[in-house]
Amino acid sequence: MAAVESSPYEERIEIGDDVSESEYESSLTSETTSLTSSVFNFVYENGRRYTSDRKGAGSGYVLPNDEQEQERLDLVHHAWTLGLKGELHVAPLPKAESDEKFTILDLGTGTGIWAIDMGDLYPNSEVLGIDCSPIQPTWLPPNVRFEVDDFEEEWVYRRTFDFIHGRNLVGTVQDWPRLLQQAYKHLAPGGVLELDETHVTGCHSEDDTCPPGGPVDRYNKALAEAGLKMGRDATVAPRLKQMLEDAGFVDVVEKRIRWPVGMWPKDQHQKQLGAVALEVCNSGVEAYGLAALTRVLGWELGKAKELINEVVQTLGKRGVHAVYPQFIVYGRKPEEKPVEASA
Repeated sequence: MAAVESSPYEERIEIGDDVSESEYESSLTSETTSLTSSVFNFVYENGRRYTSDRKGAGSGYVLPNDEQEQERLDLVHHAWTLGLKGELHVAPLPKAESDEKFTILDLGTGTGIWAIDMGDLYPNSEVLGIDCSPIQPTWLPPNVRFEVDDFEEEWVYRRTFDFIHGRNLVGTVQDWPRLLQQAYKHLAPGGVLELDETHVTGCHSEDDTCPPGGPVDRYNKALAEAGLKMGRDATVAPRLKQMLEDAGFVDVVEKRIRWPVGMWPKDQHQKQLGAVALEVCNSGVEAYGLAALTRVLGWELGKAKELINEVVQTLGKRGVHAVYPQFIVYGRKPEEKPVEASA
């Protein structure tokens, strides 16, 4: 695996799909042994594979990490790139436009595709992607590395970051204020945090083709209920701007866009985005819903599958004009004020 020399980050775990558990454990330090011994203890439920549950059964991470989910995550990255018209981020990054070195932290990196693209785009960057699941590749740009880590644990990095990025974290975070405080603490003065979030319980139509009480509405409400029961609020996306401001970030900006689901828009760009979004939903409705409905809410598998299938069928129907709101929120850590000399 390619790694950056003299990394500014604490040594943790680096692993890809082609690294065996025995090979991996042979290179561990004592500080990471407890994490390593459990990282391969995947949870298998209802035909899907989930990340190891080091905090005990039912602690709440309900998204799978199997190959089907990895394909979906890469498709989600494609959708975001389309939605942002080719951009990988929205927040301005002054150092990115110069030859000055700068550091990036990608929270919940998933397959690592965003981190890899950022490393390619900005060769003057040093990119660290972290995730609870060891599903990232090992062939990487020389300025990109991955570590298995839980961003809700205490951060112990030895240096600060110039840019911290999170995408589609809603539904996985138990304590948003604490996460934002840790991000703030580990940003360099003037550093930027950007969160790109789908309002996962906000799928709707503007012409009543997804009516109240219909499958999409019932699914949204079930996800919201499961999120509250887990302590992982799935409705938080519209409140992130205020949360960043409360955490001390300045110049906070919120941009709202929408993804159509399906090829019904007349605009060609929106039509293309809608086609990709529909493919994302075809697997994403189950990814977000299966464990949430069964493990968390206690539904029978058949009942959960029935609602999931109804939602997928509804979103794929001609004449249904569903949209998913997207929230891009970013803010800056203030520059440190120079200390004035005493008289």
